Amino acid sequence: MDLSLYCETELENWISSRYIEHGIHHPADLNIEEICAAFAVDLVEYEGPPFSCNQSDVIFLPKRMDARVRRVVFFHELCHVLRHAGNQKHMPELFLQHQEMEAERFLQYAAAPFFMIKELPLSESQKESVDIIASEFSLPYELAYNRLLQIQNRILNQVTTKESTRYMQQLNEADSNGEHAPGGPPPAAPSKETRRILNQLYAQLDKGVSKSWPK
Repeated sequence: MDLSLYCETELENWISSRYIEHGIHHPADLNIEEICAAFAVDLVEYEGPPFSCNQSDVIFLPKRMDARVRRVVFFHELCHVLRHAGNQKHMPELFLQHQEMEAERFLQYAAAPFFMIKELPLSESQKESVDIIASEFSLPYELAYNRLLQIQNRILNQVTTKESTRYMQQLNEADSNGEHAPGGPPPAAPSKETRRILNQLYAQLDKGVSKSWPK
């Protein structure tokens, strides 16, 4: 999988810039306590459900929680602290849904940043790559799988969009030159490299991995 074809979103770029600015460069640096210190966020463990207060920059996590699940919850709440304003108990439903959707996207990008993923020795096997991401970032397998799938799909979209643009340009050029007539030469087929990338992505996406995630 050619990761150079992946394009980060504005939100991903924002997260990556903040991490690098605070000296967070490797998966081992994604320690919850260190991230809290870097972003001036207080962490409180208590007997109760997880939540956060974006007015006082505090994240509350249950004392007894599986370590990997704890990371998932933490990064979700971190988005609310760093990116959102207002009390979710007193906001319109649509605005609340928007914040929750962004928190889920933030979670994937912050828990497994692309600028770190691209430095990993990922395998041609999707399952092995999921194993590597889950292990390196201490994440549940399902989240690691979803993150890898998101990367693969975005690369696939990037490749197919470029190929479609190239194809349409050739058709327009042929029309302009009067070449697009019955019996005229067809537009060139996708390049060998494009076919290789597409075949590899389709093979990985088609095989998939087991969703019986290890506990």
